[in-house]
Amino acid sequence: MAGPDAARYPDAGPSRKVTDGASRQPPAAAQVSRGLLHHGDCLDVMRALDAASVRVVVTSPPYNIRNSTGNGLRDGRGGKWPNAALQDGYDGHGDAMPHDEYVAWQRQCLAEMTRLVHPDGAVFYNHKWRVQGGLLQRLGDEITDGFGVRQIIVWQRAGGFNHNPGYFLPTYEVVYYIPGSRETRLTSGARGLGDVWRIPQTSGNPHPAPFPVELAARCIEAVGAGPVLDPFLGSGTTAIAAEQLGLEWIGVEKSAEYVELAKARIEQTHNGRRQISLALEPSR
Repeated sequence: MAGPDAARYPDAGPSRKVTDGASRQPPAAAQVSRGLLHHGDCLDVMRALDAASVRVVVTSPPYNIRNSTGNGLRDGRGGKWPNAALQDGYDGHGDAMPHDEYVAWQRQCLAEMTRLVHPDGAVFYNHKWRVQGGLLQRLGDEITDGFGVRQIIVWQRAGGFNHNPGYFLPTYEVVYYIPGSRETRLTSGARGLGDVWRIPQTSGNPHPAPFPVELAARCIEAVGAGPVLDPFLGSGTTAIAAEQLGLEWIGVEKSAEYVELAKARIEQTHNGRRQISLALEPSR
């Protein structure tokens, strides 16, 4: 992957064409234990993994939503709703970093994701555009600039309420599709999908910003092979999708509260018949 920081990392190996997922094999360098949930900082964990050791990355990082020109979340009024889940940020992360610091952090994370993905694989990076100072801010574009985005997928969620007379009702987020190389090919089933995915947001999940299993599953199925990595695992959605597809995965989550939530949700996928292993972040 030729991202802006590619010179810092080892060559991920020669690009090669692949067939659909049924005939693919995980790269030999991928020594990833199935169902390994890392409790730690995503940069520390990713830097400890070998280059080109995963086939697909699916993730949705914190959006820095509390650093906003709209005061609803920042001052505790909860944005559009008084009990908005993110008015206090995430467990252990206030989601209110200075803009430049946030962008730099996310670009560091994305540099590691692209280092780790195999040339036959892809990164699917979910972010949200928003209005700042009365104008559209495509924050994800700023983060992904130079990382070889091939396509943007629009995730259209179910509608809601719009309390601002100056705007149309926002109903979508974006997923940046970043292939492992120019030779990357999607599976035959994925090629027939459009670039607008109508998937309702999830409900009944105590995490403040979960995304649907179906969204993660579509991304994974588009590559058709594992291992699967999510460096911002949250409540475990990407791991659940990988489990349902019978693929190896590795998840990273900094919050102890969300680690326990993810562990419980993933184990429920097997009705409690399989225990999920935990690993502490690697030593620096």
